[in-house]
Amino acid sequence: MHSLIRDLRIGLRLLARNPGFTAVALLTLAIGIGANAAIFCYLDGILLRPVPYPDLDRMVKVSSVPPGGGRNGMSMPDYVDHARQNTVFEALSAQEWGSAALTTGAGEPVQVVSERVTAQFFDVFAAKAALGRLFQAGDDELGREHIAVISHSAWVTEFGADPHIIGRTVRVDREPHTIIGVLAAGAFDRTMTRIWRPLPYDPAKNARDYYFLNAYGKVKRGVTLAQARTQMTSIAIRLAHDFPNTNRGWGIALDPFASILVGSQVRLALYILVGAVGMVLLIACANLANLSLARGLAREREVAIRVALGASRGQLVRQFLTESLLVSVGGGILGVGVAYAGLAGLRTIVPGRFVPPSAYVAMDWRVLAFILVLSLFTGVLFGLVPALRSSRPDLTGVIKQGGGSIGAGRARLRLQGALIVADVALAFVLLTSAGLLIRSLGKLQVVDLGFDPTNVITADVPLPPNRFHTAGELATFNRLLLESVRAIPGVRDVALTTAVPLAGWGYGMLFRVEGDAPIDPTQRPVCCYKIVSPSYLRTLDIKLRRGRFLTDQDRMGSVRVAVINETMARRFLKDKDPLGKRLLVQELFLGETRVGQEVAWEIVGVLADEKILGPQQDNSLSPAMYVPQEQCPQTYESLVVRCQMNPGRMEKTLRAAVHAIDPEQPLDYVQTIDDLRAQATDVSRVESLLLAIFSGIALLLSAIGLFGVVSYTVTQRTREIGIRTALGATSRQVIGLVLRSGLILTAAGLLIGLAAAAGVAQVLASLLFNVGKYDPVTMAATIGILVVVTILACLLPARRAARVDPLIALRTE
Repeated sequence: MHSLIRDLRIGLRLLARNPGFTAVALLTLAIGIGANAAIFCYLDGILLRPVPYPDLDRMVKVSSVPPGGGRNGMSMPDYVDHARQNTVFEALSAQEWGSAALTTGAGEPVQVVSERVTAQFFDVFAAKAALGRLFQAGDDELGREHIAVISHSAWVTEFGADPHIIGRTVRVDREPHTIIGVLAAGAFDRTMTRIWRPLPYDPAKNARDYYFLNAYGKVKRGVTLAQARTQMTSIAIRLAHDFPNTNRGWGIALDPFASILVGSQVRLALYILVGAVGMVLLIACANLANLSLARGLAREREVAIRVALGASRGQLVRQFLTESLLVSVGGGILGVGVAYAGLAGLRTIVPGRFVPPSAYVAMDWRVLAFILVLSLFTGVLFGLVPALRSSRPDLTGVIKQGGGSIGAGRARLRLQGALIVADVALAFVLLTSAGLLIRSLGKLQVVDLGFDPTNVITADVPLPPNRFHTAGELATFNRLLLESVRAIPGVRDVALTTAVPLAGWGYGMLFRVEGDAPIDPTQRPVCCYKIVSPSYLRTLDIKLRRGRFLTDQDRMGSVRVAVINETMARRFLKDKDPLGKRLLVQELFLGETRVGQEVAWEIVGVLADEKILGPQQDNSLSPAMYVPQEQCPQTYESLVVRCQMNPGRMEKTLRAAVHAIDPEQPLDYVQTIDDLRAQATDVSRVESLLLAIFSGIALLLSAIGLFGVVSYTVTQRTREIGIRTALGATSRQVIGLVLRSGLILTAAGLLIGLAAAAGVAQVLASLLFNVGKYDPVTMAATIGILVVVTILACLLPARRAARVDPLIALRTE
């Protein structure tokens, strides 16, 4: 302990005597450690921290498996049969996610995210009530469903934390509901849902082939996942036998809940960012190792005297490592501040949608422990090699000449050069990765969406399913709504749709072409089924390829008509003329979750492909048909408005126009097409921006490291340069000599970096859009940037070398 205290005291004194080295080292480490800590906050909160659900290992998501594979929601009758017939689940619950208009008093209704769930939902997630009770058996029976449970955050924000909330009646979608419970504060507050209501089973309205439910279960203790899958599969086989028209070929899947908490794209993005900040830290350590090696040269005489006085090599290594650890711990302390600032910056960059509800991203003791461990690790990492190298001096050469031997200088230069090569290789990998993602993001921003996105704003119009009793009532409301919005000054056109652009299918419906060979109902293809007002195609300026658009004359009672996109015509009608052909699709019913008999839709037009799933969508994945709203009325609808001005200023007037028709009708998710495009590219944007920042830091650190090594090289070769100048070497030749040494190091780093970048590109391939993983433009640009930076970093030492006076150089030596 006495020796350790002495080493610490000496280390602090030496660092205080070299404020330049200390400041650079502390700042470099603070940036490297702080960046790693900020990203670790997200890694820990999303992937590493235990989730807030007890018995996670027993929780599963239950999905229907279509005949073609994949995952699908469950129908209500299928869920009920699986729930009643299984013996492997402690709790099994269904969930329907949506929104609802909540009226808490005399004011206007507030649109909130709502879930309708079966009675065991909270048992699956082991939720607790802060006030009142949660759902229990029988609450999801028909006639008993007008009760509600609210989240703790909704209790605080919407009800002012009223301690007498239990038993209070509120209006949800214009119907009275009694609040029976408030959830305890915790995980459910981090979800968007504010209110839960029972989901009753109505055999008259719930069809077996209408798949709209999520299902979650908790397996009984002692039952393995394989056993649960076996029993649920046997139930699915029985259902396929009993209901062949709807269930033949369908299966069941049980996926561990832990595997679906974080999407694969988010998980991959986190791993990429962790790798990026790790590379930044390695570059920082390499630079500090170079600085320590150069500093060790200046201390060789001191070390030699210590050895002559009896200091062992172990004592010298310990002294050097103590100094390195002092620097790294100091950098770690400063890194805490950088991490806080970085986390605050990340929260402005990273959208909330990136973080799953189960995650808790914050600076806490776990992150501080990570910073401490990382600080100690970096201290050893950048300090060990210089400590070993500097603790073995040439005593005779040092004491006689006051400097190291030529061999020792060359060995030191080789080591420093190797560290710079590693710097350049790591910087190249980061720069190419960032370049690939940035080019991919740029391609996404200019991709043809299949419609004109200029000055378009969208908004959901959430209508309660039971609000309109007849299709005529809904049609009248919709006509008034469109007229009211169209009358707003600055509005060019307006339409209604069941799925706004870039946001998904809305409805996916099985279909067949009339006249083709019969296809088993369970084997039929599925298409995007958009229910739109006739003005939808005109409002978005979707190009007509053949036939005609939908018109106002396409109403209930007239011939059912549809327009299809080019993908559907190409895939399913092939060489046939699509106009006049008829598609058979099961009928949808207003306000009901069931489908009826097949009805025929005559194709009257073919449209250009609209990017339905987002800018990165492969059009071949989205065959689509558009049908008139009045011929297939549904309450799930959204407004699409084209403006003559910036649509971002239209929200207030848009709400006023809707309230003029119905003061209690809320609008939800008011967004421009630019907002929707940004949401569709969230992960790409976050990755590109952060990788660009980390690459810039890496490039700067690499340039600083190269500058230091070249400067040191010039100092070591002062005598040689003096002799060359005395023998007639020009300034240009001397500059070329110095630049050549820097470019050789860079070239070696580029060769290694090319091989490493090729491997990293394999990982990035799934994230790229219209950009090859070995994109030559990106590779060439990165090489050019590093060469230019190398020249700039070497230029100052080169010009200093060119001004060396040979007489002074030789006299100094």
